[in-house]
Amino acid sequence: MFEEVRNLTPSSGLRIFAGFLIVALAFAPNESTAQNSRDTEQISYVFKRGDTLSGLASRYLRKQSDYRAVQRLNRIANPRQIPMGKSLLVPVSLLKYRPSKASLVAFRGNVSIAADGQNLTPVQGLSVSEGSRITTAALSFLTLQLEDGSRVSLPSNSNVRITRLRHILLTDSVDYEIAVDKGRIRSKVAPLQKKADRYRVRTPVAVSAVRGTDYRTRVDEISGTVFSETVEGEVVVAAGKNLNSGTLISIPAGTGAAATVTGALAKAELLAQPELLDPAKIQSEAELRFAVEPRDAAIGHRIMIASDAGFVDIVAELQVEGAGISLPTIPNGRYFARVTALAADGFEGMPATYSFKRQLSTLGGSADSGDFGYRFKWFGEGEGQRFYRLQIVKDSKTAIPIIDEAGLSTDTITLSDLADGEYYWRIGVIQFSSDPDDREAIEKWTDFEKLTVVN
Repeated sequence: MFEEVRNLTPSSGLRIFAGFLIVALAFAPNESTAQNSRDTEQISYVFKRGDTLSGLASRYLRKQSDYRAVQRLNRIANPRQIPMGKSLLVPVSLLKYRPSKASLVAFRGNVSIAADGQNLTPVQGLSVSEGSRITTAALSFLTLQLEDGSRVSLPSNSNVRITRLRHILLTDSVDYEIAVDKGRIRSKVAPLQKKADRYRVRTPVAVSAVRGTDYRTRVDEISGTVFSETVEGEVVVAAGKNLNSGTLISIPAGTGAAATVTGALAKAELLAQPELLDPAKIQSEAELRFAVEPRDAAIGHRIMIASDAGFVDIVAELQVEGAGISLPTIPNGRYFARVTALAADGFEGMPATYSFKRQLSTLGGSADSGDFGYRFKWFGEGEGQRFYRLQIVKDSKTAIPIIDEAGLSTDTITLSDLADGEYYWRIGVIQFSSDPDDREAIEKWTDFEKLTVVN
């Protein structure tokens, strides 16, 4: 299941694919080293009819004189005699670009967005620019949507920087890069349309690059190991200081890669989708409770709750050991649960998604004797109209009820004519949703309680 990879030489096809995305990769934790690596990145441009090197420089390079750097890099003796179809390598650092945009589409809890030395107030639709630093506290979540439709989601306790958010003018391509300093992100990358389009996730010890996929990146807080896990598509992961001297591997859907602080790179198969037991049940208790089918390979599970099937608006999240999951209360409504299994080697498995209904409806009861007989009392929480039902049977829980009072809207009833003997009683409730579009009612009962009557 777990394969360590060292000094892996990629095939020519993989090298070409990666070359469009990452020509030189850096893995140092500080901004200056990462910037130095970007200065060596290059893109390919095919010379067309009517092109001149000085004309390209005027339109697409930051300085007119930078055409000389392009001429030297491509060993062009005469810039006026460049044949059509010739492929030129152009350093990314020389290219003009327009700033691209990211939009805050959903957030919950305590999130921080800082840009240009100022803390921005999170509001839906907020424009987030290159250079922004984003932090989520405990029980806090955030999702950004990039200009091309790609989405980046941050769960709790994460810290990232938007290090590239650009549209390159020469190639009409996007150049996106997210740096994960702490915690996790999920990248749902729209299929990139241009050969020069790039989407990368940079961490202190590795870089991953894709052309359209769904994958997760996590920096382990204790060991510093970086885990990349592919859910859909394929991801290229590199460790080392650049493409030529480092290790480069491809991780298709269902696999993951772990890069350590020592430069080692390991690949593993992800655990299969877990199965929830009775996933369609209405979550009506004070806590949300889920049970996962136990599997020997899983040491724990992670569950994420969202209001949408795409998990843009994340509501809650929890990691547990074992197969039982209990989460704090959330408002009534329709939700989606995404469950993954956690392996002993540190990888998070493939997700399974379920829809469920949350409608709080708790119920309890008590019985005691008083001056006027035996008083039965019930209580519970839940929005919407509630009707109660009292059932009492004699001698056996399976007997036909001798008292069956339905449609009760009060919370107490007193019975003064119970003869001596052993009885069993329980309380039921029928609760209707406060949502007028939801006509499904909840019916539930307490367990039978024993009552001994001695007059």
